[in-house]
Amino acid sequence: MATTPAADAAALLVSVREQQSSHPLSIVNLAEPILEAQQRRRQRQQQHGQEQPPSHISTTSSEGPDDSASLLTPSSLAVDLSHYRDLFSKLRFSYLEQVSKEKYLRSIVGDPPVLVSAAENAALEEKLAGMKQELKARKEANARLVAEMEEVARAVAQRYDEVNAGAHTLETLPREIEALQTQVDALKQQVAGKRAALGQAVVGGNEEDDPRQNMSLADTEAALKERRAQNAELDREIDRLQRQMPAKDRECKKAERELELLERQRNEATTQATEARRIRAEGGRDYVGEKGKWYAAQETVMQGLLRIEQTSSG
Repeated sequence: MATTPAADAAALLVSVREQQSSHPLSIVNLAEPILEAQQRRRQRQQQHGQEQPPSHISTTSSEGPDDSASLLTPSSLAVDLSHYRDLFSKLRFSYLEQVSKEKYLRSIVGDPPVLVSAAENAALEEKLAGMKQELKARKEANARLVAEMEEVARAVAQRYDEVNAGAHTLETLPREIEALQTQVDALKQQVAGKRAALGQAVVGGNEEDDPRQNMSLADTEAALKERRAQNAELDREIDRLQRQMPAKDRECKKAERELELLERQRNEATTQATEARRIRAEGGRDYVGEKGKWYAAQETVMQGLLRIEQTSSG
């Protein structure tokens, strides 16, 4: 039985939630106070409309417990850690100093007094040097282990954030799929209505006969790319024709003026011919014909004079 994408997303979300509940991260539980403090601090900043400056040492702040907890940030925790390291270093120095004084006094006031020879001091110093080297090696190993743990913790935190983001996407994905499916159904109804209005509706509303409805994603993208290329070519052709429009308009206006001139000449010739026909029909003199003959005679005389002048000049 085929499953829908919404059902697949819901099943995957349930699987992720079950894995998170069966394998919880201890570091997340440890970070909950810090995360809650950061969230409360952001809410207060949004309410007051301004950001409160963080405290340099949250444990030494004179504010209340809730205020100090709301200032828990990675930077403040790093400052607190440095502060506690200084305190423990001073406490260790004070403890060693106090213990040394007590041993020295007991060795003096004891009965009999405890005396230590130079050889014993040298042996103790040699033993102390070895212990210091071992302690230094252990510190370096611990530092490397801490660095590796920090790197792993950052990688785990990044993957944890990615999983949470994916889970949020899976939560919203079914609703988005349903909304998109609703839009697709509405668009199909619109297309069917338009086809029915144009007399091209498919019998029974079945659109499976249209091959474009069964195209794969790659074929659809190729067809869309081809259609976009065609639209771009049409846009270029329209732009070229729009650039040619002013010149064409000027040519059309010039042709219209020439046509108007020819129309006037035709009308004048028609009027003259009608007038000459009327005069000829009435038996009167044809002034237009006589004028034409006179013009023709004058033209013949002028041409003859021009030929005479050209011959004399030659």
